[in-house]
Amino acid sequence: MEKMLVVVFDNQPKAFEGLQALRGLDDEGEISVYGAQMVAKEPGGDVRIIEHGELSGFPAAAGGAALGAIIGLLGGPVGVPLGAAAGAIVGSIGDMEEAGVTDEFVNDVGTVLTPGKFALVADIVEEWVTPLDTRMERIGGVVFRRARTVVKTTQEDRDAAAHQAEMDELKAERKQARSDRLEKIDARIDHLRARLENALERKRVKMRLREQQREAKIQALQAKADQAKGQIRRRQETRIDELRRDYAEKAAVS
Repeated sequence: MEKMLVVVFDNQPKAFEGLQALRGLDDEGEISVYGAQMVAKEPGGDVRIIEHGELSGFPAAAGGAALGAIIGLLGGPVGVPLGAAAGAIVGSIGDMEEAGVTDEFVNDVGTVLTPGKFALVADIVEEWVTPLDTRMERIGGVVFRRARTVVKTTQEDRDAAAHQAEMDELKAERKQARSDRLEKIDARIDHLRARLENALERKRVKMRLREQQREAKIQALQAKADQAKGQIRRRQETRIDELRRDYAEKAAVS
């Protein structure tokens, strides 16, 4: 199952140790890591990305979009539901959709990822939580994970629905409007039609991007399977089959 993972550590050396553990689990086939980043929570509340050579081996192209989204969310207000922050909600909606998490998850992490602490953020596939939890707990890491959810109604869907509803109302009004109002109503309908097409095109672009990212993930797993043997190879091949089925199910509800 695809999951977003955040492991919080008290200091940078422990975060580096956690990164090595993450790589070890990936090499052993216990999990598959699409992408990972190490971050630090600054005194002012911002999240700073820490570059490290161990990160370069993970296929960032496959998991980069989701990682960037959740890292941006972790730099937001702590302890306040994103839905209640009027100034932040518009920007946060797309990030949460991309990361496949909720404001509850982000705030749970935020209560532990306080200034001065460090975290590993990763886009992973795992079947069992015990292998990862055991190794991170030994290092002192606090583990948060959330299965990436299917967004059935995107922001683009909501925009398109609103534009279509207003167009329908205007078309009904046009039948009863005075002749001197027709030009303005028609102009408004044309404007809404353009906005509707824009929303639908944004959705099509996002869908194409997600398809590319999904295929990159599958290719990354296939490359690992091709280099592995025995049980590790079988795990990777099973994971690939499960991901293809999962993606087919998600496409069916999109």
